[in-house]
Parts: sequence; structure tokens; C-alpha cells
Amino acid sequence: MASDLEILKFNLQEKEYPYFDDGDLQLLLDKNNGDIQAASYEGCLKKAAADDKLEISGIKLSSNREYWLTLAKQFRPQGKYITSMNRADGQ
Repeated sequence: MASDLEILKFNLQEKEYPYFDDGDLQLLLDKNNGDIQAASYEGCLKKAAADDKLEISGIKLSSNREYWLTLAKQFRPQGKYITSMNRADGQ
């Protein structure tokens, strides 16, 4: 069975797009109380915030920002809503 750290690495595609070291990934897990989904969401947002566009001698490589924001949506924590329904006539 995969460890939480291995799952987080998989979710953040660290093999293909390395950005975090193991200590940073563990910190993400600790900060999010071991919640892999929340740590994955935060990790994607951090990758999206990194300015990775590049221009050299007229060759432009665009940013992966939109990719990471789209991926983050998969891991976005679902809010817990408390709703109350009352009758319009007050009964």
C-alpha cells in the first residue's frame, strides 16, 4: 500500500514535474492534518503560482499555470454547508 507521501507525489505529478522535495511535501501533509486531498489542492495552487514561463532568443514557452489550476479543482475541499429550511408562512 502506498504511503500518504507517495500518494501526494502522485497527485502532484512530481515524477513528471518535480517542484517539491520530500520535506516540503511532508510539511504540506502536516499543515493539512494529513488530509491528502487538501495537501494536493494546496500543492497544485503553489505550482500554479510559480512563474514558469520562459523566453530565450525569441522562443517562448508558456506557463503551466492553467494546467495546475485545472488539476487543483480535482482536489478542492468540499465545503460543509449548514442549511436551514423554514416555511414561508412561519409554521
